[in-house]
Amino acid sequence: MWPFRACTTTCRQLAVFGTGQRGRTVLLFQNEKFVKNRCSASRTYWICSRKDVTVCRARVVTALDKNAQARIIKCTYEHDHSRKFPNNNVNLPVLIKRDKKCLSLE
Repeated sequence: MWPFRACTTTCRQLAVFGTGQRGRTVLLFQNEKFVKNRCSASRTYWICSRKDVTVCRARVVTALDKNAQARIIKCTYEHDHSRKFPNNNVNLPVLIKRDKKCLSLE
């Protein structure tokens, strides 16, 4: 069974945007950050900003209304920020490839 509950809600509240640490636009919704995944002609699809390191599948879709304001039209899944890869390999040495040699850093 999946570690999340699937839910789909539709709402029409205004989207709130911010700037991420690398200068990209982020969507701020329900105290979480979302990053842009893809765009179509009329919609923008956002994914949880912590998706790469967690199993989170939270998604949001925004679209422009008739006043050209971005509104959240759909949100799916609940956030699940449990780690994708547990920290059980903490004691492994870090290897750096330099001049065809592997050096171990400890």
